[in-house]
Amino acid sequence: MEGRDYTLVPHAKPFRYQEGEYTVTRGSAWSGPGCHLGCGVLLYTDQDGKLVKVEGDRENPFNGGRLCVRCLGLPEVTNHPDRLQYPMKRDPKDRGKNRWQRITWEEAYDLIEEKFNQIKAEYGAEAVIFAQGTGRDIAPYITRLAWSFGSPNYTCFLSGGACYLPRVAGCAATTGSFWVADCAQQFADRYDNPAYRVPETMFIWGNYPLTSNSDGFYGHWVVDLMKRGMKVVVIDPKVTWLSARAVEHL
Repeated sequence: MEGRDYTLVPHAKPFRYQEGEYTVTRGSAWSGPGCHLGCGVLLYTDQDGKLVKVEGDRENPFNGGRLCVRCLGLPEVTNHPDRLQYPMKRDPKDRGKNRWQRITWEEAYDLIEEKFNQIKAEYGAEAVIFAQGTGRDIAPYITRLAWSFGSPNYTCFLSGGACYLPRVAGCAATTGSFWVADCAQQFADRYDNPAYRVPETMFIWGNYPLTSNSDGFYGHWVVDLMKRGMKVVVIDPKVTWLSARAVEHL
């Protein structure tokens, strides 16, 4: 595609290497931590395979070694004692009570199959709706399951309803379209690419990108561009780090 650079970025170290007592695995953080940016991460695991810390990959040009709390908090989320890791079953008469019992995956699959077929036999396959949230990689599988079951009812129920759609609607209402700021994220060599020109001014309207890091946009790119001479105009009722450095704060 014109204007895009798909150059592979070489790394000095392999995909997985040893650093002291930790095994370090290089990767990209996608939907797992709750967004779709693809920031470069370094995952540190101990001898038991437990994730103990996450750091940014400085060799990844997308985020340059910086991470937001979504990635930095991964060890806490992964190792949380209340994290659901196995199928759990509760007797219907105990609804509302914390009386869950762990069952095997085989038992869980058998129970799901039994209930699905029971509904199909009594009410027809159309009585079942197959729905998913945001998760683009599972769509081909859940639709195939729906068609195989005999149901035409598939939907992305509330997919992006709390995040992406308000962002698109707000942007369209104020500017007429949906925009993602050009911060050279399409180039492997980023701001040094001769085809890139630093914007003269960026308008930041009702958003604080340094903490929100909206889907497709890493907030600290704004700081990178400010260091290179870009000015910012901030429309925000609050005084923030960015508004205090803006040429205009409205």
